[in-house]
Amino acid sequence: MDISRRSGLGLLYTWTIIFLGFGYLWQVFPALNLDQGSTMAMLILLGVLAEWLAVPLAQGFLSGGYVIVLASQLICGGVTTAFVTALIFLIGLGIANRGNPLRATLFNSAQHVLAATGAATFFELTNGTVLPIMVYTLAYFLINHLLVYFYLLPGRRDYPDLFGWEVWRWDGLTYLITAPYGALLAMVYLKLGVGWALILFLPVLVAQIILRRYVHIATSNKELTALFQVSKGLRLSGEPAVFFNQILQETSRIVGYHTAVIFFWSDSRQLFLPGAAQGPLKEDLCNVVISATEGVVGQAISTKQPVSLEDVRDMLPEAAVPFQQFRSVLVIPLLFQGEVTGLLVLGEMKPYAFNDRAVPLLSIIGGQAGIVISHDLLEEKIQHLSATDRLTDFLTHRLFYRQAVKHMVRANSGETPVSLLLIDIDNLRSFNSRHGHGAGDGVIQLVAGVLRDITKPTDILGRYGGGELAVLAPGLDTTEALRLAEHIRIEVRDRRLVPEEARQQVTVTVSVGVATFPQDNSDPDQIFQGAEKAAARAKELGRDRTIAYSQLIKQLRARLGKDIG
Repeated sequence: MDISRRSGLGLLYTWTIIFLGFGYLWQVFPALNLDQGSTMAMLILLGVLAEWLAVPLAQGFLSGGYVIVLASQLICGGVTTAFVTALIFLIGLGIANRGNPLRATLFNSAQHVLAATGAATFFELTNGTVLPIMVYTLAYFLINHLLVYFYLLPGRRDYPDLFGWEVWRWDGLTYLITAPYGALLAMVYLKLGVGWALILFLPVLVAQIILRRYVHIATSNKELTALFQVSKGLRLSGEPAVFFNQILQETSRIVGYHTAVIFFWSDSRQLFLPGAAQGPLKEDLCNVVISATEGVVGQAISTKQPVSLEDVRDMLPEAAVPFQQFRSVLVIPLLFQGEVTGLLVLGEMKPYAFNDRAVPLLSIIGGQAGIVISHDLLEEKIQHLSATDRLTDFLTHRLFYRQAVKHMVRANSGETPVSLLLIDIDNLRSFNSRHGHGAGDGVIQLVAGVLRDITKPTDILGRYGGGELAVLAPGLDTTEALRLAEHIRIEVRDRRLVPEEARQQVTVTVSVGVATFPQDNSDPDQIFQGAEKAAARAKELGRDRTIAYSQLIKQLRARLGKDIG
């Protein structure tokens, strides 16, 4: 068993079984027939070899160990069998540990001692030749599974596959095959001696070796098939989401998982975003975004190596963020030309679920995904370059206008104000004539830096014209927008620029016009014209000031009223 108990009740049950099993051995040790020492040694050796060569299968491990258990019962009796069984599983699982903690190894050994002892009781109560063997096998099988059932019961939610009919059927078939062979081994030993018994058991070991090799080849074939399917999908699929889902599907051929997700890096958001997910928790993981420094992800990104958490409950809480719902987590960084473009994350509800053997192949498959993600990133960069101004990295006039209209239409239905700030750099043309266009570009970048520093992440920034920048501020009314405009104006004026030719600081000022939707007008085009008129009026009044379009309207109305009066 590769299970680490967590609850107090689970620990109590585990150590109770351990003390009962080894306590029984201590109690019956005086009754042990030491004259059978050589026979015990042979049986223990064969049993350890059988456990050492156990065949890993989806349902567990296939071993010929029960052949030795039954043969020991028929040859030596119940007390000797209890000791033989204890040492087989204690030494056997110690050699082929399979990731088991010491507590689990002791439990396995004690569990088989109690199963052998209970089965021996029923064996002694049964008469006949074949019937006692059948009763012993059935009792051993049932006691063994009941002990394991209660061992796993506190974590049943984490191990649903271990309680299914498929496991019982598979184990029952194993006992059905090995029981006759154990009886035959005992008969050969009693009639022909130890040499013939050893020869008879060799086919069991050979069969396990051949089956292990077959499982290895079958697993390799599945892995190569998965790699081929992913490579073919890379050529044929033009849709990244389809390709990512195929990767997750083929990954399940290589290693079982509860839920898996592929994240891709977004340059625009500077986060890892979910691209595809499969499994019971896919809806939850599709809503997760990850920073490049977060928990186990940060470790995988910094080292550019796969990172495995064998048991999340043994880790610090922040180490598994945001995958605390799993017991085992495997993170494969998806690399392209040495850069992490995405992540393949596998989660399982049981600890020690992912072995190192699958990691290299998953990394190769991840490399295929990394190519697709890098292609997507390149497209994203191209789209970003075509949509943004080279000098400021703000949206171009055309795209800024589209975004502004979209926000205004949306705000109109919810009656939420949207303010437009038009920032016009004062005297930029004369500055260019005096210091050159390179210095003028520096002025534009200085003002753009101020806007970047002061505005909210939800605000939209645009390059409106040669010396004009724009801010769309959703949620701000005229008063709040004027306050933001004043903050921008003062911050720009307080910063200093030193052109190469000037050798002295130059003060930069801006004139800001503000118009608010729908307070000033419910037509988006009129809002743009209003902000332009307000900025132009600010320049007429001496520059380095902010004016709202609503103020111009009030002044105009006041002038009209005076003329009429």
